[in-house]
Amino acid sequence: MNNEIEALQARRARLAAELKTEERIRAVFAKVPRHLFLPDQVWPKAVGAPLDRGTDPEGWAEHAYSNAPVITQVNDGVSKSVHVPTSSSSAPSVMATMLEAAEVTTGHRVLEIGTGSGFNAALLCELVGAHGHVVTMEVDAAVFARARHVLKANGYAPTVLHADGSSGYPDTAPYDAVIATCAVVRVPRAWIEQTRARGSLVLPWSPGVTLPGGMMARLVVDPNTRRAQGRFIGDADFMALRRQRNRRGAPPDSDTVVERTWRISGDARDLVLGGAGPQLALMNPGTAMGFQPLPGQGPGHVWLADTDSHSWARLHPDGRVEQGGPGRLGERILATHEFWQAQGAPALTEYGLSVDATGEHRVWLRAPAGPNWVHVPARDQARPDQGEQGRVP
Repeated sequence: MNNEIEALQARRARLAAELKTEERIRAVFAKVPRHLFLPDQVWPKAVGAPLDRGTDPEGWAEHAYSNAPVITQVNDGVSKSVHVPTSSSSAPSVMATMLEAAEVTTGHRVLEIGTGSGFNAALLCELVGAHGHVVTMEVDAAVFARARHVLKANGYAPTVLHADGSSGYPDTAPYDAVIATCAVVRVPRAWIEQTRARGSLVLPWSPGVTLPGGMMARLVVDPNTRRAQGRFIGDADFMALRRQRNRRGAPPDSDTVVERTWRISGDARDLVLGGAGPQLALMNPGTAMGFQPLPGQGPGHVWLADTDSHSWARLHPDGRVEQGGPGRLGERILATHEFWQAQGAPALTEYGLSVDATGEHRVWLRAPAGPNWVHVPARDQARPDQGEQGRVP
């Protein structure tokens, strides 16, 4: 047993030392044992058996202290042959980035949306110390019960609530920081209202499209306008806030009438799968995307569809672009890609997000007054199944 404990401690120390973050954040990762917050069964892959600590303790321990997310629940707790992750412990490097961006420090009050395993709540408790306080909210009853038990058993006393986090928790507001461990398309107004002036919100934000991953935003609350505004600090891949598991469009049928076909140089899929993919998502509100291999026809194509119209496009590996519907979506994607190139191929971190008091979500390039695109119109936050709308360059 002592050997096992020493091996886990060594793994914890190694992982903490490898994190590229502030020393105070590395210190809490070195102090809080991640493995204590993980269940004995975790899911390394979408298909196949879970990894069980009882039958493979070495593999389980290695997974627990890898710099990777650990899936702790699939299919909302229902057994199925294909696993859809529904709760996890985020990759430590991503957690460290969020903690650093939120500037959580001694004495702070912090609201966490999405308790998950409870590991992040424990790290927050260490950072705020005895004079601060952490409130953490979890929508899933089983996940909530386990996290509350594990936190208490390991000496941590945040306020752990079984509730939908979209309304926040006004009883102990205002908070110095709000951290969401679930992706949102619409930033709930309650989160902004419950954050103090010049306080920060750190959250994974999705432009409402099925692109690989999303964006990590750090927003700061303006003391006068109560607008939350800031840049994206990198990419992120988080499960959606359950209330915002919205409809994201569907691929066009294979027999759909093609209204225009043309060919570009190279693989047309690279328009959205290359370095411009997330940026094109930011500049094309309301566009869903996916992959659809066609039997007997070689590599699959990428499909795109407007979530609020019947417009669609297909991008093929041989350079073909097909489109249909009134929105000329294929032409729009090409025009957006040309715009991105003309702007010097800006990185994701050159874009930002503003959420104003009316609920409008506006993405901008380089500065709020620069090129911008409305993703969520004013007062549209309460309509989670609506397709996003906006302008394209």
